[in-house]
Amino acid sequence: MLRAHYFDRSGVIISLPFNIHKSPGSICLCNALAALTLPDNHYLGLDPTIHMCHAACNGTHVNLADGAIGWVEDNKNNVYSIMAVLWKSHGFFCRGTVCYHIRNKEGKEYALKDCWVEESKKMHKPTILRMLKGVPNVVELIDDWDVYYEGQPDCTACIHEKYGPDQQNDTAFCNRFHRHLLLSPCGVPLSQFSSRTELIAAFRHFVVAHQAMIERRVLHGDLSPNNFVIHDGIGYFIDFDHAAVLAVNTTSTYSPGTGTMPYISIWILQSMRKMVDTNLDSNDQSKDVAPANSFVAKYGGTHGELAPSWSRDSLPWASAYEALGKADLRGALGTCCFAKVGVVLDPTFMVQMTSDYFAAFKPLVQQWQTLVCLANMPDEKERVETTHDKVLEVLTVFINTYIEVPPINPSANSKPIPEVGSGGDNPRIGHPPISKAGPSRFPLHRSTRNLHKSR
Repeated sequence: MLRAHYFDRSGVIISLPFNIHKSPGSICLCNALAALTLPDNHYLGLDPTIHMCHAACNGTHVNLADGAIGWVEDNKNNVYSIMAVLWKSHGFFCRGTVCYHIRNKEGKEYALKDCWVEESKKMHKPTILRMLKGVPNVVELIDDWDVYYEGQPDCTACIHEKYGPDQQNDTAFCNRFHRHLLLSPCGVPLSQFSSRTELIAAFRHFVVAHQAMIERRVLHGDLSPNNFVIHDGIGYFIDFDHAAVLAVNTTSTYSPGTGTMPYISIWILQSMRKMVDTNLDSNDQSKDVAPANSFVAKYGGTHGELAPSWSRDSLPWASAYEALGKADLRGALGTCCFAKVGVVLDPTFMVQMTSDYFAAFKPLVQQWQTLVCLANMPDEKERVETTHDKVLEVLTVFINTYIEVPPINPSANSKPIPEVGSGGDNPRIGHPPISKAGPSRFPLHRSTRNLHKSR
């Protein structure tokens, strides 16, 4: 027996079951397969507002940059060549975010974030990014616009209204607008670091930027490695979905979202577990170094090479949450919280988890673990606050003494890494700059909505 599922951004329709081995079920199956393989892509729910090249049209667009895989147009009729898909969300019930690497006709490169945003939050990210304009190591907003389709702003309400009243679940419906954000610079994911020196310098950039954002009264709210990129050896913050504006003379605020589960601070996890209002705190974020610790445990080389010792169980608080899932959210949050507390209070856990590739980082990991442990002591009287300045001091001392050395067993194709100060032909190698600077790059999305008629 088979059921046909029809998805778009306004919901799902599921057919009654039918037997594919008997008529008319077999005919229905053949019709469905033909409908999926023969029509033009815009009938299949692919985003009609962005053109992705296919075999028939590849190379025929003479006005695009060499190597372009598609194109997109803004509301001012400027055409951008799509050079690559940087990142896209997966799953039927996600928000369909995609990030593209694009290039304008002058050859300047950007990241384009294609996303669907709740109507009430439509201007949240542009507002935050404008507040942070000029802050070093934060991606710069160049432009933003509503995506138009058939002469009107593209939104889920336009799709939803085409269904009959008996097919509309109005209590669950949330109108989302299709938005484009043009960002600079266009970097690479943090996991694509080219050397240990570059990575540790990038983490210093993030601490500097986080402190500068607090001074602008913005709290990022989601310190996941997915929200950092590297461009020309400089680290940048991206993705301000969970960012919050702080009231004057405050360091915390109510958080309506959760951020990325493995990187939520212990105190926020405790609030969520108790089902009370969650508050984001700038000090909470400066004393939770899970992003850095996860990197030294997860990676065994540059450009995303995983450590042989890495597994999904390496971060026990993350695997505990995934094991329980959302069937018992409170239990999952509690298990995640207790696992994280246990790790934080174990003075040697992260040192033991550090991969061989990052063996030279163990003294730094130990110092960092000590700071986090003291900041999260069960007895409030024993806690020692961890500040941005303390973290920067630890990082700066380590950076000033660290020397990059070639890997023990370099592959036949790898180039030796010059020691710090030796120069070489790669400006991303050597003493990392203690500067506070930079722009950044971004994620991706492709629409998975099914289209009504020509849509």
